[in-house]
Amino acid sequence: MSSQKGYFLSFLENINPVAAHNAKKMEELIFEDPSSSIVKARLFAEEILNQVFKIDKIEAPYLSSLHEKINYLSREGYIKREIQKSFDTIRLSGNKAAHDGTFNDITEAFKLHKEMYKIGVWFCEVYSSGHLKLPIYDTPKPRENIEDIVQKKFLELLGMGTIKPVQDKNVLLSVSEMSEVQEEGKEGNNSITFSRDLEQGQSYLLRELNRLKDSSQEAIENASQFSEFKDYLHVKRKIQEDLESILESNHQREKGNLILLCGSVGDGKSHLLAYLKENKPEIINEYTILNDATESFSPNKNAMETLEEVLKDFSDEKIEKSTEKIILAINMGVLHNFINMQHSEYSYNKLKSFVTSSALFTQSITSHFSDQTFDLLSFADYHSFEISESGPVSSFYSSLLEKIFNPSNENPFYLAMQEDEKNEVHTMIHENYRFMQNKFVKDQVVQVIIQTIIKRKLVISARAFLNFISDILIPDEIQNINLLNELSVLKYSLPNLLFNRGERSSILQAVNQIDPIHRRSIFIDQLIVELNTLNDWSNILKEYIFDETSKSWLKPFDKNSLTDHSFNLFLEGFIRIAFLTNKKFSLNIEESSYKEYMHNLYYFNTGDKNKIIDFYEEVKKAIFNWKGSPKKNYIYLNKPVEKFRLAQKLHLKPNIQEYEENRKESLGAFKSSIVLMYIGNNSEKIVLEIDFPLFQLLSKVQEGYRPNKKDEEDAIKFVEFVEKLMSLGDKKKEMLVYFPSDNRFYMIKRNDYGLIGFERE
Repeated sequence: MSSQKGYFLSFLENINPVAAHNAKKMEELIFEDPSSSIVKARLFAEEILNQVFKIDKIEAPYLSSLHEKINYLSREGYIKREIQKSFDTIRLSGNKAAHDGTFNDITEAFKLHKEMYKIGVWFCEVYSSGHLKLPIYDTPKPRENIEDIVQKKFLELLGMGTIKPVQDKNVLLSVSEMSEVQEEGKEGNNSITFSRDLEQGQSYLLRELNRLKDSSQEAIENASQFSEFKDYLHVKRKIQEDLESILESNHQREKGNLILLCGSVGDGKSHLLAYLKENKPEIINEYTILNDATESFSPNKNAMETLEEVLKDFSDEKIEKSTEKIILAINMGVLHNFINMQHSEYSYNKLKSFVTSSALFTQSITSHFSDQTFDLLSFADYHSFEISESGPVSSFYSSLLEKIFNPSNENPFYLAMQEDEKNEVHTMIHENYRFMQNKFVKDQVVQVIIQTIIKRKLVISARAFLNFISDILIPDEIQNINLLNELSVLKYSLPNLLFNRGERSSILQAVNQIDPIHRRSIFIDQLIVELNTLNDWSNILKEYIFDETSKSWLKPFDKNSLTDHSFNLFLEGFIRIAFLTNKKFSLNIEESSYKEYMHNLYYFNTGDKNKIIDFYEEVKKAIFNWKGSPKKNYIYLNKPVEKFRLAQKLHLKPNIQEYEENRKESLGAFKSSIVLMYIGNNSEKIVLEIDFPLFQLLSKVQEGYRPNKKDEEDAIKFVEFVEKLMSLGDKKKEMLVYFPSDNRFYMIKRNDYGLIGFERE
């Protein structure tokens, strides 16, 4: 099979000459008559579909319209989802060109040109028996007889079709510090300028957003270096205020001081220390900073030997005369091992006593603890969000978003957006950026992040959060938006990148699990019914979508124009956009168990005794339901598979006296799980930590759900906790025997003489 050169689908001539002819005419008409070109594209699609029906011998005389044929072939598996989208795109634009005399958009013709290529390649690969080397796709070029000015205009459009990357990535990430603050002469009057050094067609906004990625040079944290870009993005947190307070109180103090910054990898210790070195040198330069000392100091020694050398001036032998000032950033597990090990050269009993007194390794909150020589700050209890009775918020994440999306002349991202607009560089990145400038959208994104932290126990540092923002703004394919079809616009929109990109990171994987399209709600069902039954969707858009940018993504679609796969894509996008823009809709589909968990988390951290007692009663009901209960205060000892059931009386003794009252309206330092405490034998404490997954399971059990083997495996700590409680029962004094076959109860118990009696209940 040979291929004639000259037009982009000439390789179809020997397979489907009619389709090839329409493709040739379509390409010839693009610049002279875009509307007619689009009609030819529709005729091309019809001919390809007719050939599919003919080759596969599909008998379906009732399928008369192009819409019905595409829908049928897609539903029956003849065409894949991506090819179905290409057919739909051509059909939609073809309808406009055929029925609207004013529709003559050359950008639409360019879109269809590429979709036709996709269909042509697919048709050739599936239905051609020969081996043909297919040409790489190339955009159509104006013919030589077009006026120079028109030719230049279209070549400019084509040049911006795919946004060109900067050639040298390293230059991109280091030289692109385009925000240089310059003094204007008046106090406090700063202006931001940046270098306009990109080639035509390249995006300044893309350049700046790339700096948020984990792969950028800005992602490297170093306690000794702090760039202007990091300084701009820096958000002050409570732990910074506490550390500054410690440093200021010890300023010019002659005696030694050891500050322990306890936490885990990626929690922001290096960033905080680098910020203070850059901005508060007068109070921190007195200190030697040892960041991850156990890995970087004395490489010939192990972690414990290294720490012993680092902290020798704070050993029992030297501490009284020490004048050293050290800030040690250390993993909590390493610190625990160090203070509890047997040391060879020095002893550290005073340090151990201090750490023990801080209650760092207990259920208590230890954000900041001090004595004369030692100070301890625990990153684990300084959270990235705050809790209150009305729900969680995050001043930290919200402030970071303001740094990126605030329309200010001091914001390099906003300035980059303006520069791109001036240069007519317009992609889905710019659409997504504008969408994120909506305040409620920003709030919803923050709420999504908090949910992933609570539900999946993620630790999301500032760096991880910034990388996440770049992931939901920047699609894989970056083209001028005029060259994207309606379905691609929706596909690359932020709501879909947010919930449908789980393969990119652990954060997005967790976000995918809380996608609103997975929620069972009468409000979502109502929306689906409306979209399926109403022909005019304009009122539905007005009722559900509260953002003009995202409305423009949905307006091109109507009920009669979408086939199965396309309708599903539209529906998923619609629900996600409504969730991100419509407060009422978002609250209506909110997960009740999550809301209840956050309320109880607040009550336990504030020591609200009445609410705590209510929760203990709910957990008691879940415990008895978990094991099964024949009557009030009795709990089964054996499993229901046996011929009879044994039950004992069980009185639980909650220990609510240890919950201290802290009636703050908002808490930034708190325990992130609900801690239950019961009094066991010999006054021992039986403790259970309830995280969200366990809370969710217990809520179901409380309502009658019977846990299965997998539930027991997932909740192994709860199973062990229940077994400890079971040892507190009265089985040595009495037991209830139940025969399910005839619903009989018998009581076995000791009488006043110590003899065992057996009587029917």
